[in-house]
Amino acid sequence: MASFLDTAASATGQILSTVTRGLLDLVYPPRCLGCSARPESPDLPLCPRCLQSMERAPTMGVAARLDRLPTGQGLFDHALALWVFDKGGTLQSVQHAFKYGNRPRYGAALGRLMGSAYAEEAELPEGVVPIPLHRTRKLERGYNQAQMLAQGVADTLDRPLRDDLLSRPTPTRSQTDLSREERWRNVRDAFAATDEQCAGGHWLLVDDVLTTGSTAVAAGLTLIGAGADAVSLATLALARQ
Repeated sequence: MASFLDTAASATGQILSTVTRGLLDLVYPPRCLGCSARPESPDLPLCPRCLQSMERAPTMGVAARLDRLPTGQGLFDHALALWVFDKGGTLQSVQHAFKYGNRPRYGAALGRLMGSAYAEEAELPEGVVPIPLHRTRKLERGYNQAQMLAQGVADTLDRPLRDDLLSRPTPTRSQTDLSREERWRNVRDAFAATDEQCAGGHWLLVDDVLTTGSTAVAAGLTLIGAGADAVSLATLALARQ
């Protein structure tokens, strides 16, 4: 009963928040978060010029980051990050507005860009799996930013969104101020997957920012442990280190 009430309260809060945000956008139309120009679409927080100027994350850089974790070496069939994340840069403004500024609609548009980049480089998966949030964190935020991105990726790749495959039953600390070792200890047992649904598939994990790779690796190992044949990874950003 409590879970149902929590879910209903979260949904109601999200609806009210979305309506409020929509009214504010009518009064104060969205601006590009890079240069303050008017973007072509209110669902995309960057104008064409700023989109062109975003630094693409090198594929080898993503692989090298994951390889720093012994359990991450060779785990993913393919791993891609769309852009490089610099503190204080344009992408941080985009990510903070999307993740903390109640702009879930940015997710699908950004996810479509991720999906297009992935389709140019890798074999299509059977389904797209967002990194899940624990229930309490999702209630606090009102939505899962990875799921919003994953929906855009799934739409572009014409593959199903499989947000039922992976769950996060264990609450974890924020990763922001943790060291590499602390991040891995924090999330290594955080996820669970259903064996009969994961088995035999090639699944594309989606998240917003790849920093040390601990969260992605923990989630990927969980899917492999549940019988997945292969796991790939796509993130919006690769944190510069």
